[in-house]
Amino acid sequence: MKKRSTHLKRITYYCSYLIILIFSLQSCKKDSKQPDYPSGSNENINTWILDSLKRYYYWSEQLPSAPNIGLSPKDFFNTVRNASDRFSYINIPNDASTITPNNRNFGFDYVTVSDQNSTKVIGIIKLVLKDSPASRAGLKRGDYISKINGKILTSTNAQTLQDEILSGDRFSLGLAEQNNNVWTDTRTVELTKGIILDQKEISKVMVSDGKKIGYLYFLDFNGGLASSLIPVFSNFKSEGITDLILDLRYNSGGQVAEAAAICAMIAQNITYDKAFITYKGNKNGGTRTESIGTAATFDRTVNFNVLLQQNLGLSKVYILSTAATASASEVMINNLKPYIQVIQIGEKTRGKDEASFKIFDARIPKKVNWEMHPIVYKLFNAQGAGNYSTGILPDVSVNEINTLPLLPLGDQADPLVKAAMARISGKVNKTGFNLNSQLLGTFQPGNILMDSRTESAQQGMVITHR
Repeated sequence: MKKRSTHLKRITYYCSYLIILIFSLQSCKKDSKQPDYPSGSNENINTWILDSLKRYYYWSEQLPSAPNIGLSPKDFFNTVRNASDRFSYINIPNDASTITPNNRNFGFDYVTVSDQNSTKVIGIIKLVLKDSPASRAGLKRGDYISKINGKILTSTNAQTLQDEILSGDRFSLGLAEQNNNVWTDTRTVELTKGIILDQKEISKVMVSDGKKIGYLYFLDFNGGLASSLIPVFSNFKSEGITDLILDLRYNSGGQVAEAAAICAMIAQNITYDKAFITYKGNKNGGTRTESIGTAATFDRTVNFNVLLQQNLGLSKVYILSTAATASASEVMINNLKPYIQVIQIGEKTRGKDEASFKIFDARIPKKVNWEMHPIVYKLFNAQGAGNYSTGILPDVSVNEINTLPLLPLGDQADPLVKAAMARISGKVNKTGFNLNSQLLGTFQPGNILMDSRTESAQQGMVITHR
């Protein structure tokens, strides 16, 4: 690959959380006419930030002409960031005070909802990570939360209590259950921050109406994912699956290379040179198109011929989504469409049609400790389709929270899986699938007050990594 500039050393692509670009990027050189601000001063750091943004930022031509460089670096960055930019961020690695907190170190996600009469508020645990503080405390998907730190959840304190979780190293959850329309507190669990390793995929082959259906869930597109999934796709192929359900409902992104490699194992008529993704940047970044073979093998964790050996040759795929589905997951949805039919089931996605790369000071000695992750590209598929910043709408609308209690991921009675299987079997028309009348519990959700996973996806960060 050609170097973009003399400042660019190794390049690795990263889309938001999505790694699309850079292992090492030296800081931009200062204009010799600029004042020589003291090293470590706000003025010195912010000048470095502004110089870098002028070169690489997607909205570089809309940067303010005379920003206040005396602000703290984080305030300065947020001040000059474009109003359309939801995902660029800046921090000092390993400095917790500069990093937006998330639930990563506790290992669970939840949504807070009120009932249809807005009289009862309850938290619903949507996801529990394996070998995490949450799983070791016995929490599971579908559990109900009535209290956080001993305080009863209400419509007015839901966000405040979430902030309490994020601001501390430990907290308590009060769990509850419902019987005959009566809520009863059951137990209290204490959670303390811990280290959580990458999460293993969930895969299975299901048989319905004579069809073999593959189901695959994974949480993010971490480096090496496609390589680790080769045995899964090999099994799908040997089992002779006719359809594939790809569950990306909680997947907030990762590496483009992994998304491309997985696409190469799914779609029919794949060849190395077929166009896969186009990056459109500012006047310095320009436009570049990458083939699926180049994209899939960029991080050198897989051999393209090995991917093709597992190729399922499918003409359609069923992808499950929610508002937390973002970035590389959206690339999967959008960039598979030129190859095969994509039937999206669930909710509208987050809407991250952008890619960023990491900029840090590689000078020796280092003069700036801050790292930036600015948006540098808009993303498009092989047909030039993109511009989904408001999210990608599903073909079949299903909200999993409307069917309680939540079931284990991959359960055939799970509303999203059930809707996909109904489409595969041809048991529903193609205009919609409404599960609202099939509530398993008596608590009928009304308004969603707070969703921890959607909020972390908005920041371009995922609860389960980085």
